[in-house]
Amino acid sequence: MKCSWKGLLLSHLSSLLCSILQLLTVTLPSDSRKRFDFVTPVTFTSLGIMEHRDNDLHRECMIPCRVTSDLDKKKIAFLLKELDFLRASNKKLQEKLTKEDKEQRKLKLKLELQEKATEAQIAEKTAALIEEVYFAQKERDDAIMSRLRLANEERDEAIARAKHMEMSLKVLENINPEENDMTLQELLNRINNADTGIAIQRNGAVIVDRIYKTKECKKRITAEEMNAVIEERDAALSQCKRLEQELHHLKEQNQTSANNMRHLTAENNQERALKAKLLAMQQARETAIQQYKKLEEEIQTLRVYYSLHKSLSQEENLKDQFNHTLSTYEEALKSRENIVSITQQQNEELATQLQQALTDRANMELELQHAMEASQAANDKVQKLERLVDVLRKKVGTGTMRTVI
Repeated sequence: MKCSWKGLLLSHLSSLLCSILQLLTVTLPSDSRKRFDFVTPVTFTSLGIMEHRDNDLHRECMIPCRVTSDLDKKKIAFLLKELDFLRASNKKLQEKLTKEDKEQRKLKLKLELQEKATEAQIAEKTAALIEEVYFAQKERDDAIMSRLRLANEERDEAIARAKHMEMSLKVLENINPEENDMTLQELLNRINNADTGIAIQRNGAVIVDRIYKTKECKKRITAEEMNAVIEERDAALSQCKRLEQELHHLKEQNQTSANNMRHLTAENNQERALKAKLLAMQQARETAIQQYKKLEEEIQTLRVYYSLHKSLSQEENLKDQFNHTLSTYEEALKSRENIVSITQQQNEELATQLQQALTDRANMELELQHAMEASQAANDKVQKLERLVDVLRKKVGTGTMRTVI
């Protein structure tokens, strides 16, 4: 371009000078022509000087054009640098997003595994608790049935004993109604008042029979009382054995309650771990929100850059690239918002699981308290039964018997 401008100017100047010289040669006289011919070398030398001046003028005219072209080049270089910087930042942000997505997937997998493990543990604990409750209910039912059987046996024995006593009394009453009403003193009076030996023998036989029957009745009553005492002793011993078994069972229940307390401590540790995980998830959520804010600020700066670039240049390619980058950043922000919402949902689910674990713990504590109260009542009952056994043993050792006439 510079050479073309110079050539055009030189050709134009040379044509002007030639036309001026032709006019001068036509119009001027011979003397002046000679003068002019004499001056022509000088004019050609001056023409070189004028050419240099024209070159200087051309350079002075070309300076603003060069300045504007340099400014355009600087602007283009600056915009290219900005594009490279934005591409590098875009790559970095994409790498960060991929890393965060991977971490989020890992966290999701860990949370799913932990949820499955907690569900399995809860299922195992519930199954163990159901088995324990079923076993305790079965043992309670067995104990109640055994007590009912013993009560029925004791009732049947008491009824049989009462029937036997009634039968013995009826036998004694049906010996001789007339003589049964008489006392020994009346029989002795009848012997004293008897006139014949047959009456005396008969009344004496009645008295002897009465004495023999009373002895037999006393023997039978003492034997029955001894049998009753022996049966009571055997029942007391069996009751002592049963109470010992119940005491052993209550000790086992206390052991199981202690084990349940240990399980509760383990559940407390699990709850602490869940709380720590929840805090970690909240921190991750806060970091994600901060990154989201940073990305928003970066998008704002990119929009400012885009507006500056739009004011500086009107190139469609740059516009498309900026639109593409903005769309990618907006998609990244949308995905980040989705991730934040998912983390919030996961935090809420963890909070519900923690609340459920706390309610389960409260229920377990209530069941443990009921079990402790039941064991306390059973211990009180055992102490009462031990006192009763001691009383029965003392009674059996002293051998006190009732005499029935």
